[in-house]
Amino acid sequence: MKKVLLYFLCFLFFSTTLRAQVVPQGFLVNNEVETITIGTQVWMKYNLDLEVYQDGTNIERANLAFSRSVVLPSWCYYNYDIANDITYGKLYNGYAVNDARNICPVGFRIPTRADFNTLNSFLGTNAGGKLKEAGLTHWASPNTSATNSSGFTGLPGGYMGDAGVSSNKGLQGYFWTSTSAGSTNYIRYLRSGDALFTESTAFVLAGGASVRCIKN
Repeated sequence: MKKVLLYFLCFLFFSTTLRAQVVPQGFLVNNEVETITIGTQVWMKYNLDLEVYQDGTNIERANLAFSRSVVLPSWCYYNYDIANDITYGKLYNGYAVNDARNICPVGFRIPTRADFNTLNSFLGTNAGGKLKEAGLTHWASPNTSATNSSGFTGLPGGYMGDAGVSSNKGLQGYFWTSTSAGSTNYIRYLRSGDALFTESTAFVLAGGASVRCIKN
């Protein structure tokens, strides 16, 4: 019986080690399935969907919505609807993005403004089109020049405003950076109506946007 148990434990250990990295947040990061290499950068292939920091403590959930009066790091479902989670992931406010405990998986971090600049420069003309998921399954028409040739599979997860209003799902996808722009952070966004990957400082820290982590 002891030998059987020992063999089972050894199998479990080596199987887990070979297939994936176990992180404190309790989910697996499989380098072949969950990440995509673009140029010299390695990105998570999907929008972030975690509820805990790297140290295992919970990220606060905004029970109703984000608010101008709330400066607590938190996340929310688009339009308060859990049905949006499986496709678009969670929306995080800027306070969660800036939290030193790091909302990304171990070995990953929030991209900087420079990281997104590098990505945009590497992809060149029609960078946004190369980042967007092709077709109209999730994107509204016209989804201009969308090819997803980069493998990034950018999705139009919309945003949650600091007054509790959700907007632009299907039309735009917004991604936080960790780089300060004064009273907020820089973001990048994709739009259905063009093939750009546009930088903006129009978001406030109290609002919610998607997060796409990059490997350290």
